[in-house]
Amino acid sequence: MHRSMTIAHYTPENSTNVRFKSGSAAHPPRLALRAGAVLRGLGLRASAALLPELAGLWAERLFLTPPTPAYPESDYFDLIDARHRMLPYKGRLISTWSWGARGLADDGPAVLLAHGWGGNAAQLRGFVHHLAAAGLRVIAYDQPAHGLSEGRLTGLPDFAGALRTVALQHGGVRAVIGHSLGATAAALAIARGLPIERIVLLSPPADLVAYSRRFARWHHMPERVRSAMQAAIEERYGVRWSELDVARLAPRLRAQALVIHDRADRVVPWKQGAKFARLWPQARLMSTEGLGHGRILQTAQVWQAAADFITGRSRVAEAPHPALPHPAPLY
Repeated sequence: MHRSMTIAHYTPENSTNVRFKSGSAAHPPRLALRAGAVLRGLGLRASAALLPELAGLWAERLFLTPPTPAYPESDYFDLIDARHRMLPYKGRLISTWSWGARGLADDGPAVLLAHGWGGNAAQLRGFVHHLAAAGLRVIAYDQPAHGLSEGRLTGLPDFAGALRTVALQHGGVRAVIGHSLGATAAALAIARGLPIERIVLLSPPADLVAYSRRFARWHHMPERVRSAMQAAIEERYGVRWSELDVARLAPRLRAQALVIHDRADRVVPWKQGAKFARLWPQARLMSTEGLGHGRILQTAQVWQAAADFITGRSRVAEAPHPALPHPAPLY
């Protein structure tokens, strides 16, 4: 079950909106990128007609290749006050940054920050001050094949595996703040036994198949190619996508959870976050308006709401009483 909340008073409501003046941060794709997608789509269609399995493998590489970064390298100056460390993960090095007490597990609880697809650690810099001020260590990292971390191909199981590795190597991680695919990866790691007590999921995708179908439409990919792509990815990671669905993971999700999602998110629709909140036992849902998928990481109210939930300083962190029926109503 889940409970919605207001950011202003932290009192339960059926629906909670936090409004902002500006619109969604998601912009229409550039004409050149769109043209490239059309050309790739034509190639995939032609390959599907002649060699469908080959088309599926081509689509697999396309799906598992992170986009070219849209952010400047100067973003890493935002991490200049952190301690940098490289950690091995499946033959690749993962770049991590930490703030707070020196040392590892004996220096108190820590919060792990996990960015999403195509992002980097610097995107989550705004959460650091609020968490460090509460006496917590903070750890951020670049996902495999992102930023300064090594690799070329990656996917959700890799995200979850890297998150687990970073958490265990740094030690003392009791909470996670994850954005987009990083949030879903954190849920997967928790379901697989990572001992996390609290988690904030920002704009989390709840349905990998639905996302892959949006990806296929963007690249003008026939359904038989998308299906072949899914089969190839499942074989690569040794896990079926149905096993990664939040409905399958929910019974094993024991951490206290807050989902924050913008109603105008054009990258991951709001209903995906609402699904996470509905299925995650006793989760809370905070809906914003005017932030889209990206600016939700740049807003002081979101930073504060996440920190308050992680530290238990707000009523939203309490167990709901009385219990709502399952699934709880959203409206």
